[in-house]
Amino acid sequence: MTQDEDELSLKEFYNYTVSQIGREESLINNRLSWMLTFQGFLFAAIALVTDVGTDPAIRIILRNLVPIVGLVIGAFTLIGVHAAYLSINNIKAKCKERKERKERLGDRPLYPPAHGTPTAHRLGKIPSYGIPTMVVIAWLLFLLLLIKM
Repeated sequence: MTQDEDELSLKEFYNYTVSQIGREESLINNRLSWMLTFQGFLFAAIALVTDVGTDPAIRIILRNLVPIVGLVIGAFTLIGVHAAYLSINNIKAKCKERKERKERLGDRPLYPPAHGTPTAHRLGKIPSYGIPTMVVIAWLLFLLLLIKM
């Protein structure tokens, strides 16, 4: 037996793997939720820029600052989502390694995979990456339009 097998039984390893993947997916959800909430406030601030009755000094500040903040927040969210998926991939690799080691020793794993199929995993990444990417593109387009004005 290796030191890893001494430390965690198969059931403990399985439960740990499932909880770690769930934790990372929860972090992705939190990051996207906070980003979308924050982006809503930024888009509301942009509405002030288009209002003729707003003080011109405030309009200039908002016009220049809000798109940059929105772009940076979107980029930070993408980085955070990517970090969570890197962690999930690492957890899956360790789970696969342990499963293969057990099979080499003649033991069949007793539990189903702690994660979905590769196709489901790839499809699940689309909204996680797509939403912040679209926000970044929207702010880039907005900045480009402002520069042309």
